[in-house]
Amino acid sequence: MKEIDVDELKLIQLEMLKDIHLFCVEHDIKYSLAFGTLLGAIRHKGYIPWDDDIDIMMPREDYRRFIQIYKNDIYEIVDLSINSRYGLPFAKVIDSRTIMDEFVEGGSEYGVYIDVFPVDSVPDNVSDRQLFYHKKSLLNVLFNLKTVKVSSSRSVIKNMILFIGHIFLSFISKQYLANCMSNLSTKFVGAKTAYVGIVAPADSRIEEIIPSSFFEEYVQVPFENLSVMSIKEYDKYLTAAYGDYMQLPPIEKRVSHHVYKAYWK
Repeated sequence: MKEIDVDELKLIQLEMLKDIHLFCVEHDIKYSLAFGTLLGAIRHKGYIPWDDDIDIMMPREDYRRFIQIYKNDIYEIVDLSINSRYGLPFAKVIDSRTIMDEFVEGGSEYGVYIDVFPVDSVPDNVSDRQLFYHKKSLLNVLFNLKTVKVSSSRSVIKNMILFIGHIFLSFISKQYLANCMSNLSTKFVGAKTAYVGIVAPADSRIEEIIPSSFFEEYVQVPFENLSVMSIKEYDKYLTAAYGDYMQLPPIEKRVSHHVYKAYWK
């Protein structure tokens, strides 16, 4: 198999993002860039220079419509509701011509991808919201212990913790844990709460809970050679997530957190 370098990988992702954007506009599906992808769009007009992935987010109702009707000859969408073997509580749009080798269990089953995260209602009551996130944090720890592979790039202590975690969690499937996370995320679906959050991924934090009104208005923002969608209140969203987000981090922190290789099939 021919390995895909970082520059080529980004070109593949950008073509995917272009297709997703056009599809969502055509079908009136609300979406926005998310996490570091949105930060990159606002601060760098594209990728964060040391980053190499794309994340988008959608209100749960739009997310469900998207995974049900999105069609493309090259790109495939995977989600727990579509494929019971899929072991994550959020969707991926995948380039079916490629394959990824990631340092997570089952990472090589899928190709170059864009992550699609549902935005869910969370409790308005502060104490209820804290309890909700404590449950989420516990599931995240178990999920990481189950899925993250032992690697020479990690310390001996971290690898030992992962090894012990794999043993103790050998009787639980990652699909079961992903379903638990998804069920928790959708606990308040349909409720008109004042706040929402991206509950599914392991790195989302309670500090990133934002008013549901942020997902009512959208604007177009530049991302490399594209013009794509963002929530209009991106400044408040990014400030909640990153603080002074226009300030570059120290040089030693300008590193990619993704460890994988990609190949053409």
